[in-house]
Amino acid sequence: MFLLDINVVSEWMKPSPDQRVIEWLDAQPAKHLYFPAVVKAEIESGIALLPDGKRKAGLQRAAQVVIQEFSSRCLPLDCAATVAYAKIRSQSKIAGRPMSVEDAQIAAIASENSLALVTRNVADFDFLADLRLVNPWQDDRAQPS
Repeated sequence: MFLLDINVVSEWMKPSPDQRVIEWLDAQPAKHLYFPAVVKAEIESGIALLPDGKRKAGLQRAAQVVIQEFSSRCLPLDCAATVAYAKIRSQSKIAGRPMSVEDAQIAAIASENSLALVTRNVADFDFLADLRLVNPWQDDRAQPS
């Protein structure tokens, strides 16, 4: 089972997404794909910052589709995940690998729920030994766990 990072969701929302990502997503049963609430917040805040116009309206429509698709599979940063978050933030500092709060929260949600993290930014997370990573831009071998 998989947790989708912002770059995967953003790719999915594009008018002309990378076909490797779409093929990878289509190959997974929908019930195996999860969406972190942190990514929902990132999407909504990013769209809110755009000037009014066709691009913003198109992204709002795409976001509504994605958010509706994942309405029952949106995972929060709950109390249990905050323990994983603290561990990940400390590992990041010890390893000398700066990590955004959002990335640490997403990794914590994936870790706490035993989900592989699907991301293009594998290098941002590869120091976390217990986190399984999948890059649909490159890794066509990934299958549901």
